[in-house]
Amino acid sequence: MPLFEKKHVGHEKHLCSIVEKGVSVEEYKKLVENGKFVCMICGRAAADKDSLCIPVPL
Repeated sequence: MPLFEKKHVGHEKHLCSIVEKGVSVEEYKKLVENGKFVCMICGRAAADKDSLCIPVPL
């Protein structure tokens, strides 16, 4: 069984989905500025754990 399924509940709010769809640099900066969590899947950092698929605290 995979660690997670790509299309899971809330995935449209996660950075990997947002970046895939296209996002402005300014909007991206708002989501990652002062990152407190990192995603176990893609390695992106974000300020809010709800912006990541499998967040862990930094």
